[in-house]
Amino acid sequence: MSERQHFLPSSSSAAEQAVSAALDRRPELAPAIEALHAFKYRAPNESVLPALVMEYGLGPITPYLPDLATVIFYGVPWSRVRGTPEGVRRALSWIGYAYDLIHEAPSRRMRWNLFELDLDRVRDDEAHLDTIEAVVRLSQPARSEFWRGYDGYNVREFEWGWSRWGNSIWGDVSGVRLHEGGVKWSFGRTHEPAGGEHRFTETELTALGVWIEPVVGSGLAWGAFPWSTAGIQWSSDGEEARAQAIAAGLLGKSFWAVLRRGDGSVIGYRKARSVHCVVPAFAGRFEAGGSTYEPAEEFTSRIFVEALSAFGEGEGDAFASWSLVIGGAPPAETKPGVQWLDGETLSGGVIVGDFPTSADQIGKTDRQRMRGIFRI
Repeated sequence: MSERQHFLPSSSSAAEQAVSAALDRRPELAPAIEALHAFKYRAPNESVLPALVMEYGLGPITPYLPDLATVIFYGVPWSRVRGTPEGVRRALSWIGYAYDLIHEAPSRRMRWNLFELDLDRVRDDEAHLDTIEAVVRLSQPARSEFWRGYDGYNVREFEWGWSRWGNSIWGDVSGVRLHEGGVKWSFGRTHEPAGGEHRFTETELTALGVWIEPVVGSGLAWGAFPWSTAGIQWSSDGEEARAQAIAAGLLGKSFWAVLRRGDGSVIGYRKARSVHCVVPAFAGRFEAGGSTYEPAEEFTSRIFVEALSAFGEGEGDAFASWSLVIGGAPPAETKPGVQWLDGETLSGGVIVGDFPTSADQIGKTDRQRMRGIFRI
């Protein structure tokens, strides 16, 4: 320990010098002062972590990281890019998410400061959405507002000459809010048969009343099928004519997708919104199994079927598998035009296929798209 010193001029008295030396605390404080040099660049003692978190202003992010040491390790670099897209990206990484795109409102809009996130995937659990909203809003610029997140289902507002359409459907975007004033969420999951297609079996077509024996030779024998509506010519190839006749019989029936739980019980039925005979096309209107298709001008051996549930339909159930129900009818007391039926309410019809899904829980913020190519 160094000797005490006084800091008085030489003309001072001995008593003054003694008092000055007695007040010199450097011998006791010097080791602590030396220890403070580069203190923040070394791993600090756990007892001082709360003080450092307060000093750095990182208190708001402590709920989203496992401990205070981690808060400091990730929070200090984050604070330097806070208010930028990189800050949002880092904050989302703490909770296991990322984004593919930030969509900003055009500068011509009245609320030009709104932005949306195209997330990297559908949320794992609907309970995560409040956390995503919180960390993004902590990271966003002061002049911006996070108001919508989406993945898998994104229907944008319609613009016409940059004019305002008012509070109509044209000016809205897809999604729902979990609470008043919160972020709007829009998610969609797509479910297809393995490989994107299913071939009708003889049992299924027989039950539907449209089975025709396979063609032997080049011609199709006369049978009990609708020649007048199938567009079949006497010169048509036999197998092609057979497929056209079966397709004509199928498209005259109703198509529903039935959603099931893991135990096989029915969650509900969703009416198909698109049922078309299709042909492969480079830039088709429909997609299934990684291939694109266009509506065919006449009946063919491929039928594209798609059903899309609305937000919240089947909410809270674990969706484990789906099938088609062809020819089913809703109860007599059902209102005309109904699109969704809860539980085992559809009567009649033939079940086609059994297509497993990943058993995800249906939430308020997601829609289920069931689609595929059904071959004759």
